[in-house]
Amino acid sequence: MQSISIQIQPEFLAEFDRAAFLTQVRSVGRSPEIDEFTEKGKTYLSFNFFTEFPKKLWQDLQQALYQHAEYSKIISPISTAVCEDESHPEGYLILHHFDKTEKVDQL
Repeated sequence: MQSISIQIQPEFLAEFDRAAFLTQVRSVGRSPEIDEFTEKGKTYLSFNFFTEFPKKLWQDLQQALYQHAEYSKIISPISTAVCEDESHPEGYLILHHFDKTEKVDQL
């Protein structure tokens, strides 16, 4: 089983609408595991989606979030998305990054 995680950057948590995010992902029939923790004074929020089929899940998540006509304007500039990949040297692939100058990987 693999996972795709979407992390909201700490500086945007105060204005982030968790309910709206969950509505978007539930539109594709998904309910994530939510992981919230504080490290070095910063709070991190991750939504973890577990799957046997990461390519299909990523397509669905992209449609609901990053390619959505309205919601992409909200989520794209405040999040990163990664896929656990043990075959990759770093153990994960970056699928989306809020900083458009960062290199992203393909599944």
